[in-house]
Amino acid sequence: MDNTLIFPEKPCLNSTSPALLPFITGGVSAFLCLITVPGNLIVVMAVFIDPNKDLRSPFMYLVANLAMADLLVGLVTEPISAVYHIRNALGVIDYERLATAVHMPFFISCTASVLSLAALTVDRYIAITSPFRYRATLSPMRAVIACVIVWTLSLSFPFAYLYLGFFHFAFLFANTAVVLTFLVLLFAYIRIYKIFRRQVKEWDRLHDSTEDSLVKKLKVRWEQKITKTLLIMMVLFILCYLPACALIYIINLCNTCNCDLVLWSRDVQFLLILANSSMNPFVYSWRLNNCRRAFLWIVTCGKKGKVVRDYSFQMRSIRRASTPNP
Repeated sequence: MDNTLIFPEKPCLNSTSPALLPFITGGVSAFLCLITVPGNLIVVMAVFIDPNKDLRSPFMYLVANLAMADLLVGLVTEPISAVYHIRNALGVIDYERLATAVHMPFFISCTASVLSLAALTVDRYIAITSPFRYRATLSPMRAVIACVIVWTLSLSFPFAYLYLGFFHFAFLFANTAVVLTFLVLLFAYIRIYKIFRRQVKEWDRLHDSTEDSLVKKLKVRWEQKITKTLLIMMVLFILCYLPACALIYIINLCNTCNCDLVLWSRDVQFLLILANSSMNPFVYSWRLNNCRRAFLWIVTCGKKGKVVRDYSFQMRSIRRASTPNP
């Protein structure tokens, strides 16, 4: 049975793009590739090499999983997108063969990115709301299992694209994975914000004179810094995905829009989602000292970025404070 009879694609999909559009889309895709690949590759290397022995945590494993999803975008989706759109601009249109090669890894990596961000948010939610249960139950191995589940769903769900086509599956993706992730983020951060306010009040009552108070302050400060880092990632996610979802709605629901508007909307939402994959490494290097040191160690081939003794003591204190008493 011809699936297009059940879910027909919009006629604009195969129409000629505006003259400037494929040049812009191809050029931006190529430029993003130059940012996405090295940034996310360094993140993955930093977590797995772990030169300062302070990145082996469930949170950082989930960060590496998100970086691998973004790395897939840079290694596969963006180069093929650049080739496809430049060929389109030059009049060498090979839609059926190259479009699937662009869209399948795009939807796989997008699903993995969205689900990884949701997993990171759940990690922070448990760490802040139930710190002792978090340390006791969420081990690195369980974080790896969560990563396997994320990739299993990410590799399975996008196969619906082959049946629905680009426009219809993009609409489905926006109304399932993106909306559900946004609701998870919203619920988690409302609860985390309330707990942070209570922690700040408790922080003010602690005395610096005792070692126990100092360790508690270090732990609270570290957890807040990680959570605020994830909050920045969430804001970047919303800034990229919210306009992209709005454009997906225009593509699917606007029956009076001409093909130029539909095609511009298609490519702009595509580029917005690609752009999100290039941003997170800059957030890690800006906010997290241990990530910045590991990045510097990798970039300089081990000449710089070694951990200092005071920082190492702080990290051990934080881990000791996070460990529940037997």
